[in-house]
Amino acid sequence: MTRSAEVTPIDDLRWSGPGSHRSKRRIRDGFLFLKHLFVPPKGHRVIPTKSGIVLIVVSLGVGTAAYNTASNILFITLSLLLSCLLLSGILSWMNFRGNRWRLTFEPPLRVGQDATVILQFVNDKRFLPTYGVWCEMSSMLSGARERLVLSDRLDPGNMARLEWEFRPQLRGLDRLRVQSVGSQFPFGFLVKNIPGELMREVRVWPARIDYVLKADSTAAAYFQGETVKRAGWGSEFVHVRRYQQGDPHRQIHWKASARMRHLMVRQTIADNDAGYILLVDTPEARWNRSDQFELLCSLAASLAEDLFRENRLVATIINGGEKLRAQRLTDLERFIDHLAVLEPVSRLGAGCEDRSRNVITFEPTSPRGVHAFLAGKIYATA
Repeated sequence: MTRSAEVTPIDDLRWSGPGSHRSKRRIRDGFLFLKHLFVPPKGHRVIPTKSGIVLIVVSLGVGTAAYNTASNILFITLSLLLSCLLLSGILSWMNFRGNRWRLTFEPPLRVGQDATVILQFVNDKRFLPTYGVWCEMSSMLSGARERLVLSDRLDPGNMARLEWEFRPQLRGLDRLRVQSVGSQFPFGFLVKNIPGELMREVRVWPARIDYVLKADSTAAAYFQGETVKRAGWGSEFVHVRRYQQGDPHRQIHWKASARMRHLMVRQTIADNDAGYILLVDTPEARWNRSDQFELLCSLAASLAEDLFRENRLVATIINGGEKLRAQRLTDLERFIDHLAVLEPVSRLGAGCEDRSRNVITFEPTSPRGVHAFLAGKIYATA
């Protein structure tokens, strides 16, 4: 299922890095500019590589020999070695200055399905390119880590797109983070790391699972749902309204759209449709096994998607809360968003009083399964 709900526009996503607006204002302060050259900000680390350690040891040896022999040639050699270290640090600082980055992705993220996270890396410097930068990425829930490498030079004013593909393993609220940004530019003597300072929260949906629909059971054969009359895809015309995210394109009323100068859709009445209400109650006493609870969330999400595609999902209720009408795709997505962070509760709300007709409920079964019940009979099982 491809999510159609509104997401944060890319231009409104927060940028991070030395080239972000906040850091630009700081760097204009001359005192801080000089201070950062000699005292790196908190979290900035400079670590010598193996070749850098060798260079330091050689410099110490040459310095000791120059002091003991008073040889000008050795002093000149020592100054060249120390200049390499100092120049490496300055060029590394200039390589990071003026860069910024942000995370974008296409929701939803779902357990067991590949997801692509895009890191946009921008070089805002006026004259100098950026070389050899890598970004350490991590996912809190899945524990996944990846190093994205900027292999080519990034010219001033240009942007690079680094893609991270990973597969979420757990349902819940995940935190995608840019842990740090590092580089060995220019000579490979020093590794400079700065904090990524960027984190985005995203809900990971339950996994899509296969389930057995008891189509030949008494409940499904005897009762095919409650007859409803609501706005839908029927033939009886009601009125036109403004287009909303998730509305089918075939419902667009083009003449009304041209007249109103924005998209309008036809709203009709879907009559004699079989409608069901999904009731998901998660009391701690009943759902005390984590594997069954995860199976419940997956079954509820999968069943809701299938019923919505067949235009047979009327509403959803979670733990006796508000009845959420399932009229548009965004309503279905909101329900699955709730399932993504659902946990067992100690107390339930008022719930749905009529459970005998078109209400689908869920119960754990022995040893690890989950049943969906309709009118007291098994409707589906996973």
